Amino acid sequence: MLRSFFHTGFVVKDLDKSVAFYTEVLGMRIAARVEREGEFANQLLGFPDAHIKGALVDKGEGHQLELLQYINPPSGPGGIARNDLGASHLAFFVDDIDRFYDETKERGLRFNNPPAALADDQGHVQRKALYAQDPDGNWLEFVEIF
Repeated sequence: MLRSFFHTGFVVKDLDKSVAFYTEVLGMRIAARVEREGEFANQLLGFPDAHIKGALVDKGEGHQLELLQYINPPSGPGGIARNDLGASHLAFFVDDIDRFYDETKERGLRFNNPPAALADDQGHVQRKALYAQDPDGNWLEFVEIF
């Protein structure tokens, strides 16, 4: 029986570069590092001679992001657009999205646009949100609720 969420996983090209991005640019922490090969990895991943390296990063609130680098077989080129079938994104709450946008843009976060505001019928802003990509093109959403 389904119980709860565990983690979200992204395939990355360079694990160390991705860990640096999520810890240095977004301020997450490394919860664990893993390396898997052998019978368990072969069966789980469905590849003969599978070999992966990974890291779990989080904000200390339960949900974790698993970053996986495929050593064998190596990953393909990637390049999924936001509107492609199979595309996904991971969303985060932020406290001050305009400040977050300015500060993380300076640290290299690639946004598709500045924050977009959603207002109610009276013109009161209910939320602001924006999309960005990590170094491997995985989509991230950042949301401020008012």
